[in-house]
Amino acid sequence: MSYLEKVDSYLDSLKVGKSAMVDSWFMMSSPMPILSVVAVYLILIRIGPRIMKNRQPLQMNKFMAYYNASQVLLAAMICFKVFNLNLFRDGIVYAGCRYPSNTQNSMLLDLGWWYFFAKFTELLDTVFFVLRKKNKQITFLHVYHHVIMALYSWSYLKFAAGGEGAVLALLNSVVHVIMYTYYLLSGLGPRFQKYLWWKKYVTKMQLIQFVLMLAYCAFTHFSPRCQYAAGFTYFICTNITIFLFLFLNFYSKSYKGNEKELKEKQNLDGTKADGCNNGYSVNGACGNACKFASLEDVPHNVTVPCGDFTKNGKVFLSRRTAKAAFGDKLDYDSIIKK
Repeated sequence: MSYLEKVDSYLDSLKVGKSAMVDSWFMMSSPMPILSVVAVYLILIRIGPRIMKNRQPLQMNKFMAYYNASQVLLAAMICFKVFNLNLFRDGIVYAGCRYPSNTQNSMLLDLGWWYFFAKFTELLDTVFFVLRKKNKQITFLHVYHHVIMALYSWSYLKFAAGGEGAVLALLNSVVHVIMYTYYLLSGLGPRFQKYLWWKKYVTKMQLIQFVLMLAYCAFTHFSPRCQYAAGFTYFICTNITIFLFLFLNFYSKSYKGNEKELKEKQNLDGTKADGCNNGYSVNGACGNACKFASLEDVPHNVTVPCGDFTKNGKVFLSRRTAKAAFGDKLDYDSIIKK
């Protein structure tokens, strides 16, 4: 038998899963559909940025709002389906153990397909990055995470779906409800930016999620009460560990690194985070602490010289009044009248 014949024979063996019902569902008849999608995905992120290089990024704000909202609803629906299974009837520790890897429970298999469908559609995240020319967000972590989750969710549903996958799907979907809600709000314009202070906590939730997943998989693997597929448990634990280290690295670079740089800058130039030497800033102007009224009030007589203001790596000159620049000899009232 030639090598190609062996490969063909192996792929044929993958067409038959644990459930004839699952085999008849969309994308589940054989591994070729999902493998083809992943191959096209990898090719697209390779050649897509080159195609878009001399083109304007697509303006997709309204479409992205609908997409993110649909992902929130999809993740919320998966959570609802998990709770419908009554997984926690036996307690949190043994949640899902009543559904072994050979279960034919139609509700659990239906949940598995919707979870796979969610991971399948999330590949579009990267496509939208390419079309909007946000290539810096197409990192190894991003691509690896999306590809592995699409392949894992397909193979787990096909061959070993059980209560273990339902619990992990719940943890992941709760995080995704929050994450895609953040994406939705951040795309609705500047008026929502003040409500997005919790961005870094989304990454913290993802890290907590991975720790909980590892603890659950380790406990149930060694418990005779839980009959899950050992091979998939090893695969899950290995990839969760990889995800954990990759996300820790991302968190360290994105947040801890920025905080360290900000503190170093403050130590060097003696400024506070708002760009002022001895006070707070309002609309770019400096003054004594707690002396400013609201932004809707009349202009203020600012007498404290300002430092430079840095935002997104760009340095701007802070606003200051003529009196702050030239001292008390300048007639401030006459300037206001002009």
